[in-house]
Amino acid sequence: MDHLRRIGCTVSYLWPVPPELPHGTDVVFLAMEDEARPEIERLLKSFPNPAPTMLAIVGYENPSTLQIVLESGALAIVERPIKPFGLLTNLAIARNLWLERQKLVKEARKYKRKVLGDQKLARAKAILMAKRGTSENEAYREMREQAMARRVPIDEIANSIISAEQLLRPPQKHD
Repeated sequence: MDHLRRIGCTVSYLWPVPPELPHGTDVVFLAMEDEARPEIERLLKSFPNPAPTMLAIVGYENPSTLQIVLESGALAIVERPIKPFGLLTNLAIARNLWLERQKLVKEARKYKRKVLGDQKLARAKAILMAKRGTSENEAYREMREQAMARRVPIDEIANSIISAEQLLRPPQKHD
């Protein structure tokens, strides 16, 4: 704890394992003890999304300890007895991995939204093409003109076309 304070960290020591973390916790060093497994599992389930950067503290390697380390999502492991040498390195690597993971999650969400938007756009174009007998380019141009005239995103126009089509479609009978 003293070494973490020396390198500029604000440190809190919580033991036994608390039911949840204090609000605003960025990094957790968690001792992986077999005797505290239920408490550790409860704590891990209480983590916010995204969970804080996790570093596991282990005293020895065995299958049970390895299992809980893997389940915890720890991004680094610190051996016990803890020595100051390597602590900053493990902390920096774990935090960097955590930041990279958050960046990838954000990008994945963005691409998922884009794909879903593209699918809605394609569906709305198909509806217009079928109803009006127009080409794909004409259907897109019509949607774009509506979006510009109403000053709304083209996705909103696509959603309204899809919604209107669903309202007009007769209910399907199930066998």
